[in-house]
Amino acid sequence: MINFTVTYPMAKYQHYILSLLFLTLLSTPLKAQVIQYGLKTGLQYSWVRMDDPSQQKLVVNKPIVGFNVGVVVTFKVKTRYFLHTELLYSTKGKKVEGIVDPTLEDKVIYQFIDFPMLYNIQFKRNLAADNLKQFKWYIGAGPIFSYWLGGKGTINNSEFVENKLPPQNYTLKFGVRGEDKNELSAVYVDKANRLQVGFNFGGGILLEPVNGRKIMVDLRFEFGQSWLGKANSTDYALPLSYHDNLQSSNMGFRFSMAYLFEANLDKKVRNKGKSRSKLKRG
Repeated sequence: MINFTVTYPMAKYQHYILSLLFLTLLSTPLKAQVIQYGLKTGLQYSWVRMDDPSQQKLVVNKPIVGFNVGVVVTFKVKTRYFLHTELLYSTKGKKVEGIVDPTLEDKVIYQFIDFPMLYNIQFKRNLAADNLKQFKWYIGAGPIFSYWLGGKGTINNSEFVENKLPPQNYTLKFGVRGEDKNELSAVYVDKANRLQVGFNFGGGILLEPVNGRKIMVDLRFEFGQSWLGKANSTDYALPLSYHDNLQSSNMGFRFSMAYLFEANLDKKVRNKGKSRSKLKRG
């Protein structure tokens, strides 16, 4: 069963997010005539924001570098206004370092399916060089929905050092640990918020090397509104003295590039193009 609880202290913003999604969809014609579609990939610089004051005294969360890859579909709402949607596989995470225990280091990479939706506004820009074409730049904002697939990590702390053990690699599993209490290679996450919601906003440039083809260079900031879980959600078999506090939300920057094809679904425009080609052949 999917848990869709927005447990962020600023949960009052949940209705703003859903309202933005509703207004965005409402403003989009049911029969969008111009669409752009293609593939996207890029890097992301992500971390988590801790919301438990007691945890902030014990550890420091540092960012990690991940990536995203997926498909893009953009619908033209009206001149200069576009509804931009993506379906991405994305890696996020954090590196936890201990304050009380300086030997503590827990680096974990989370895997997500992300569905960002942005309402973009485009602006034209002319370059100074006469031989270069005009390009467009844009800004946009909207909600992002994410589904938490799992993750992998590596942990080390004073217990490993004292017992002369190497750092332990582990895999995240959702649920409660079973009878095998010594399953060292698994960290169980109970009552995780696997379906999450947040904001994303940013901008970029749009180049058109040839007619009907576009290159999008995009920079975006993600501001998560859902906690990953609860303060006591994680269960480590080892170390015994540590558990990861999931009362925190994903944050990060995305830098990506997309290659898009443009199509006009208006039959009149398509037939007009066909008639012109016939005249040229004639």
